[in-house]
Amino acid sequence: MKARPKIALVVSHPIQHFCPQYASFAKHPDIDFKVFFASALGFKPYHDPNFKQTIAWNNLQLDQFEHEFLNGEDVLQVDKNLDAPGLDKALSRFRPDIIIIYGYFQRYQRRAFSWAKRNKVKVAYIADTEMRQTRSGWKERLKYLYLRYFFSGVNYALTVGDANEEYYKHVGLKGKQLIRMHFPIDVNLYKKSYEKRLELRIQTREHYKINNGEFVACVVGKLVPWKNQSDIIAAMQLLEEQGTVMHLFIVGSGEMMNEWQQQAKSLKKSKVHFTGFKTAEELPAFYAASDVYIHPAAVEPHSLAVSEAIYMSCPVIISDRCGSYGPTDDVQENRNGFVYPFGDIAILADRIKRMIADPQRRRQFSRYSHSLAQEFQSRAHRQVVHSLIGEYVRS
Repeated sequence: MKARPKIALVVSHPIQHFCPQYASFAKHPDIDFKVFFASALGFKPYHDPNFKQTIAWNNLQLDQFEHEFLNGEDVLQVDKNLDAPGLDKALSRFRPDIIIIYGYFQRYQRRAFSWAKRNKVKVAYIADTEMRQTRSGWKERLKYLYLRYFFSGVNYALTVGDANEEYYKHVGLKGKQLIRMHFPIDVNLYKKSYEKRLELRIQTREHYKINNGEFVACVVGKLVPWKNQSDIIAAMQLLEEQGTVMHLFIVGSGEMMNEWQQQAKSLKKSKVHFTGFKTAEELPAFYAASDVYIHPAAVEPHSLAVSEAIYMSCPVIISDRCGSYGPTDDVQENRNGFVYPFGDIAILADRIKRMIADPQRRRQFSRYSHSLAQEFQSRAHRQVVHSLIGEYVRS
């Protein structure tokens, strides 16, 4: 065994909330760490069809960790055909002891997996897959058989939450193979934002002409059907009929913008603020200005926005289709939030009303959210490396 294990991380492209984690990994004194990208998507501007606009990330911190773009600066689509034939030679030059891969559906990730198996290198796997969506039929049974085979070659799963760990157990991983990582955010950005959250709260509310005592909810994400932001507007309509008034930030852009703006016009006193797309650096201000974060999605393996919101002390109301809740996850029922049955507008409205009616509970939820997030981000940026190395050394 080498004194300083080498860890290679193979990922499709620079992802804005993962790159700060790589910068943290690179600072670990007991490993040599390098990232291999197949596409410059995100590093270079690209058009996102769901956001309906051009995206470029400014917080990638590429200068803080060793990396290589195996296809130069080509902006390749991140789909199942993504590949980089030069990966084999690049890995052979680096000679890692552990390879971290993301998923299995890309040719690129399967190439990394095959190289690791041929060279008897340990594989650590990351995905946010869960089993909270309805799946059935013969295709799912065939897929399950393939997954059992595939995961028999995976040594460790760096898990992001409770639902994610249930999935890994379903496909055959167990015990010390499951290493809790949690979902990383740009922790340095959020530390600074949390320290000035009261200032951000005041500034944002003043900009949108919201008084300090008014109740504000927030939802962040692409404006697409499966994100389901319209259910919050429907709940606001129901609450307004009951005499309860509130504000909602819908942060993001996408195909449903016009339809949901029309829906919001039915509100007489409550107000929906469609902010449009906001950069990663702008988002903390909206969490700071909010009294609750709501995530009503129909499909959401593990939400980055929820992880960011709890760092900024937001209580959370989340649908039961999402993968971010559980006894040791971002949202813990009656400790920092509520879980409601997806699509049940009456129950969603009731959970919002509970938050409005009980400021003391909101404060308790708020404190617990931030304490959880601090613990989880410490694990995601530092402790997971210690755990991975420990398991590697003992194997």
